[in-house]
Amino acid sequence: MAKTVSWHIINAKILDVFNLTFDETELWIDDQKIVYRGQRSDLQAAHTYDAKGQYIVPGLIDAHVHIESSLLAPSEFGKLVIPRGVTRIFADPHEIASVSGVSGIQYMLEEARQSPLHIHYMLPSSVPATPFEHAGAKLHADALKPFYSAPEVNGLAEVMDFPAVFNEDSDMHQKIRDAQAAGKQVDGHASGLSREQLAIYRKYGISTDHESENAKQALERLNAGFAVFVREGTVERDELAILPAITTANQSHFAFATDDKTANDLQREGSIDFNVRLAIQNGMSPAMAFTIGSYNAAKAQGLTDVGALTDGFVADLVIIDQLNDFTAQKVMVNGQWYNESETTVLPLTNQSLNFTLTAADLALPLDPEKPAHVIGIMPHHITTTHLVENVPTVDGQFVADDTYAKIVVAERYHNLGHGVGIIKGLHLKSGAIASTIAHDSHNVIIAGTNDEDMILAANTLRDMGGGEVVVHNGQVTTLPLAIGGLMSEAPYQTVIENDHKLQAAFAELSDIPFDPFLTLSFMALPVIPSLKMTDQGLFDFNRFSFITIQD
Repeated sequence: MAKTVSWHIINAKILDVFNLTFDETELWIDDQKIVYRGQRSDLQAAHTYDAKGQYIVPGLIDAHVHIESSLLAPSEFGKLVIPRGVTRIFADPHEIASVSGVSGIQYMLEEARQSPLHIHYMLPSSVPATPFEHAGAKLHADALKPFYSAPEVNGLAEVMDFPAVFNEDSDMHQKIRDAQAAGKQVDGHASGLSREQLAIYRKYGISTDHESENAKQALERLNAGFAVFVREGTVERDELAILPAITTANQSHFAFATDDKTANDLQREGSIDFNVRLAIQNGMSPAMAFTIGSYNAAKAQGLTDVGALTDGFVADLVIIDQLNDFTAQKVMVNGQWYNESETTVLPLTNQSLNFTLTAADLALPLDPEKPAHVIGIMPHHITTTHLVENVPTVDGQFVADDTYAKIVVAERYHNLGHGVGIIKGLHLKSGAIASTIAHDSHNVIIAGTNDEDMILAANTLRDMGGGEVVVHNGQVTTLPLAIGGLMSEAPYQTVIENDHKLQAAFAELSDIPFDPFLTLSFMALPVIPSLKMTDQGLFDFNRFSFITIQD
């Protein structure tokens, strides 16, 4: 008597990730798993799906992402990416943890359980990221360890504090040991590290990195034994520069990641489906691109039954119409065809913003005879250039123009102070922008051409409890983010609509072709080269210390 399974998929060209081929074959699916790949006479199915010659690939996997950067709660994030063929992500809740600590991590776990999207969390390794900024919480190893009992937790997220690893800081090394003792992964964050420094990360079992910006850096990491996550997000556009490093011989060590991508861009161009599409458009075989976008990510993150379409693997799959410029026609997650269902975003009691800024606080006295240290934006990168240039002054004070703007980062949790500096590359003609998204500690960050608009932007943020703001000629456009000043409680459609309005308001101030808010958010990240602004002042990554604006 034939055994009955849930689904029999026929007439499909199915990706074989082990041989990088598409085969005309069949799938038998039952109890969330693929029972068998191929023809079987001793099986029958309750349901048959005729693919009519279409292609089937494994569900796409984002190897490293911060959900918070989408501005969406996890359940809304799932609604946006699953229809694109993404069925699994590895998320670092570092951002909300920096704001709300343990309660932020617990919130992300609970909120995500509303979504069929497989969300694996990597526990934030560095809260705060460095001692050079103030965050809303401090998470030591003993606070993280209990979370390894949660089935959704897959390891320790991007270890970004290289000095702590190198100097064998006891707490950092305990975090690494706890992850490994639980049989979990440890992700790296190797921005700016030399080949010798990469070896130190590998010495302690850090096995992945997503900070390569070009083929040379990617091959350095590959040669050091890392799995390389090829990043293509809203700001970090690294994929085209890395693709020349990938060959048939080494492709198994590469995976795709978005890291930080807004809901607007997820809807407009896609998630990992965009990474795959970009690779194919630039000469990679579709079989290799889809394998990198699925099986390789699962393997790099230690999952043994995910990412392939054969016996014993989880039944996550995507039916696509064509290989070169594909659209997901139908998505299966955990053996069930996906249909969006209504959910309500869970609330998180917002921590009120506690900071004050006055015109006197924003004053930036300069010697007009001396050059100043200036943060130079690198379009589509989170790294910056360290510029030393003559800037405009009036009566011994910096005055912004359409080349140079003022940048301020204010500590938002305990009103501990602020840093003031100069930034080049926003091309602001007037007005100001501000946000409570400022990686990694998420203090208030403001850039503008005049103090009045900058203070209005800051006060607006405080009054609405966090979000993003554009001020232009006294007119204020806002995107409220009630969940820790990072994510919205609204449906993804509403968030995208409000983001479009915000971007349109910014377009009245500047003509830059990249996302101003996500770019601005990384200007406060001191673990990334080269010059950044924190609430404690101007930070030089290469010296790994603060500097004065004129020295």
